[in-house]
Amino acid sequence: MDMNFEVAIVKYLLILFRCLGFFILTPIFGRREIPPQVKIGLAALLSFIVYPIIPDMNLSSDLWNMAASVLKEFMAGISIGYAAFLLFSSMYLAGEIIDLEMGFGIVNVLDPQSNTQVPLMGNYYYILTILLFLTVNGHHMLISTIIKSYELLPLGEAVYQKGLLNVIIISFKDMFILGVQIALPVVSIIFLTDFALGIIARTVPQMNVFMVGLPMKIAVGMVGMLIMFPMYIVVVDAIYNGTYEKMLIIIREMLVKP
Repeated sequence: MDMNFEVAIVKYLLILFRCLGFFILTPIFGRREIPPQVKIGLAALLSFIVYPIIPDMNLSSDLWNMAASVLKEFMAGISIGYAAFLLFSSMYLAGEIIDLEMGFGIVNVLDPQSNTQVPLMGNYYYILTILLFLTVNGHHMLISTIIKSYELLPLGEAVYQKGLLNVIIISFKDMFILGVQIALPVVSIIFLTDFALGIIARTVPQMNVFMVGLPMKIAVGMVGMLIMFPMYIVVVDAIYNGTYEKMLIIIREMLVKP
């Protein structure tokens, strides 16, 4: 077999596995509703498109080194996609907090993506965020980021070091902060409702506050969500910019430091 053909095949596989790892975890392309054949086909098509613009690399003839390079590229794609997955997971956290305050703590729905039970409001927020993200062409941003990663992080040069772990930990922190910030307005309104019900229970002992309080908290929570709905445009903007920045930071952290 011609040596140039072997180099081309290995180069294409390295590009393919980074794209494939990226599409496995990203919030839009990684959902379980999308068949694996579609994900593989999309990764193969994108790899074919970006192949000519990626410079050739010096490849080792050792089979183990090639396998290690392929695995390294696959993990690089997963690491980049994981940044987007974390920020979108803040929607589930916000919904969990709101559900707990509204009285929906034991009400969960099945998420087809993870095949697990997720909070009711969390699933609503997540689907709403995905729709708004698609509306502002967020999926174009995800594709452009994985293409740009080949320019910032050449094939076979990804290094997993302490800085990458620190960025992932910071991303976890940002996920929790964003989730609490999203839930805080609605939780504050429900807290004031609980405070008012507590005063009523002390001043009017004959009233069964527990029977009145649960439907009232649900109604107040729904009204609070409607009032705060314009805020989600700001939330989507924060997720859009934050996802792009986190993915670029992770790409830079995988570069070999001079």
